[in-house]
Amino acid sequence: MKANSEVILTRKVTPEMIAKLEGIVGKDNINTGDMDKILYSHDMAPLPKEAGMAFKNLPDVVVRPETDEQVAKVVALAYRDGIPIIPRGNATWGLGGCMPTNGGIVIDMSSKMNKVLEINKEGMYVKVQAGCTWKGVLDECMKLGFIVGSYPSSFPAGTIGAWTSTNGMGTGSYKYGSSKDNILNMKVVLSDGTLIETGYDQIGSYMSGYNLNQFFAGAEGTLGVLTTVTMRIYPMGEIRPVTYEFENLKDLHGPIQKIISHASIKPLHIAWSDYLHFANQRKAGIHAPKVKNVLLVALQGDPKFVDLEESEVDAIVAEFGGKKLDREIADHEWSERCYEFRARKVGVGEIPAEVIVPAKHWGEFVDECYKGFEVMKMEPGGVIGVIVDRSTALFMPYYFKDDESLLGMTAFSFNFYLGDRASLYGGRTTGFGVFFAWNMDVIHDGETADFMRDLKTALDPRDIMNPGHLVCGKTRFGINMSKQLMAFGSKMIQGVKKLLPADTTFSDNLKRFRYNDMEHEVEEGRFRVLGDGSQ
Repeated sequence: MKANSEVILTRKVTPEMIAKLEGIVGKDNINTGDMDKILYSHDMAPLPKEAGMAFKNLPDVVVRPETDEQVAKVVALAYRDGIPIIPRGNATWGLGGCMPTNGGIVIDMSSKMNKVLEINKEGMYVKVQAGCTWKGVLDECMKLGFIVGSYPSSFPAGTIGAWTSTNGMGTGSYKYGSSKDNILNMKVVLSDGTLIETGYDQIGSYMSGYNLNQFFAGAEGTLGVLTTVTMRIYPMGEIRPVTYEFENLKDLHGPIQKIISHASIKPLHIAWSDYLHFANQRKAGIHAPKVKNVLLVALQGDPKFVDLEESEVDAIVAEFGGKKLDREIADHEWSERCYEFRARKVGVGEIPAEVIVPAKHWGEFVDECYKGFEVMKMEPGGVIGVIVDRSTALFMPYYFKDDESLLGMTAFSFNFYLGDRASLYGGRTTGFGVFFAWNMDVIHDGETADFMRDLKTALDPRDIMNPGHLVCGKTRFGINMSKQLMAFGSKMIQGVKKLLPADTTFSDNLKRFRYNDMEHEVEEGRFRVLGDGSQ
């Protein structure tokens, strides 16, 4: 990376710069229209229009590069004048991870840089462009008898670069680790446009200096733009989901603890869903099994070894009073692993509060989730989650909220509340983005947080790489969203929420929502004869 020198930064996207961007990626791969800017101004977070008062979240321009070199040239051009660079996948996150905070250039990685470049069966690796979806790479690998180590629940749309940039945990993490644990090599564009490689395609980065694969994983685009990723792949064998039903969700504590402490059982995936989750799915008109609380264990490998694991898990579950469910239900729950929030079909917001806690406190934290729903007067959707590894449990209790009014934003108080409760067990909230960047000072001591900010400053001296995210949340007016300010805001919003009536958005929408009726009418309309006077 080039040394920084004293220059005057305009931080403005000019017509001359637009022309230069067109010269790099082509005129057809540039968007400056108002509608395009709106579409690229947010991720899945249901932000009210008032968010534009706090942030300049409309980008100045959207570019769609096709190669690593084009990305490098775009970033180098932005570096010259101090223009913000915001890498974007398919925007399936909800923390504002790809939301501009001060305009700038959004680099759309998913439109053109979405290809699987190489699958090497002998070397057991796959090389992909960062805008490729996890489903895209998983499908191609499975055709050849391989799987990737882990992937997000949003894998049908979530992209390689985006999830890697959060060091995400998801399906497969229990057996194969998080996204960073499966990376062999990456091409990364630094803030001045320098293109580097972080590792090696065919071997691990052992005893080779700083582990740059892990360094850039989890940086949320604040240190560089990931353009190409090489990952390990694994022989697939058989993937066999099995499911078990329990009377109460907390009854899963015993079998979960015994499974994760077993010396030889290593499932691909361990997850749970409670009775509320299934009941609300059915209320929304979605096919869901008539079950109470379900433990899903996905086993993977040679069928003979999978048989042994299944028999051991069966015995453990039986010891704690669980009932094994039909294979049909197991297959259904496995196929639905990426569609946890289908009940939003009735026109409501459906938001999870994601926290991780030590797995040994799993049963205690189940009580915390239900208590939180009650204390904060939430309309609960369900308590779901996954066991990330032998030490870590990811809870994703979700709730329904009104996305049509500013007052509906008070529902986010539950996220603050649950994060506070998780900290009492040695846990924390997950992810930063722009909305939770202040948590850097909550989950780390002051010296560690300052060290991370120093790294950001050293590698991005002009503060162009996804500014306002991860290490420092700032409004368009330069107001720092500090730990003290946001902690005060957290307490305020929790206090207001407790004073308001209990949420009933889901129940209300069920009464007025006619989606299913309209489907029925459309089906009936296929058999009507126009002009016979019956209309």
